[in-house]
Amino acid sequence: MARSMLKGKGLPNSLWSEAVNTTAYILNRSPSKFVQNKTIYEAWHKRKPVVDHLKVFGCVAYALLTKKKENFD
Repeated sequence: MARSMLKGKGLPNSLWSEAVNTTAYILNRSPSKFVQNKTIYEAWHKRKPVVDHLKVFGCVAYALLTKKKENFD
């Protein structure tokens, strides 16, 4: 799954660890044969996972930089 995500988006192998972390995150929130009618996350945390924040792997993202006030007191 990690290799497919990297190759599908044409990303370098240097992002392998991010792809593996994302794969584990997605699999833990996907239905599993091991715990019927639940996800692994549900079995562990006793609540449904929130998945509305998930985005397509490798999509363009922008960081919002704000000025931080420094306190010199």
